[in-house]
Amino acid sequence: MAPKHRSTWWRHLPPAERRRRRLEVQLYRLSAWIRRRRNAILLLSLFYLGLCLIPLVLGLPTLMGFALLPVIFVPAVGYASYWLVWKEFHN
Repeated sequence: MAPKHRSTWWRHLPPAERRRRRLEVQLYRLSAWIRRRRNAILLLSLFYLGLCLIPLVLGLPTLMGFALLPVIFVPAVGYASYWLVWKEFHN
């Protein structure tokens, strides 16, 4: 059976230290994954959408709609301003 980890140095660690070291490596990989820009944006967007769903759970759908307006309009306004600036300089 193939070893669980690709590197061979795991088997040289004492059994008492193996678990702690594996946990450290997993935490390091998780923090590296979170530090990537697209993953950080994804996590923040999901967090914001989760916050926006709280009024819906409490029975306030209108408030949830107002909370979601920035999510809808900010990208649209950004695209429109980019398009207008591009059009200004290329025509």
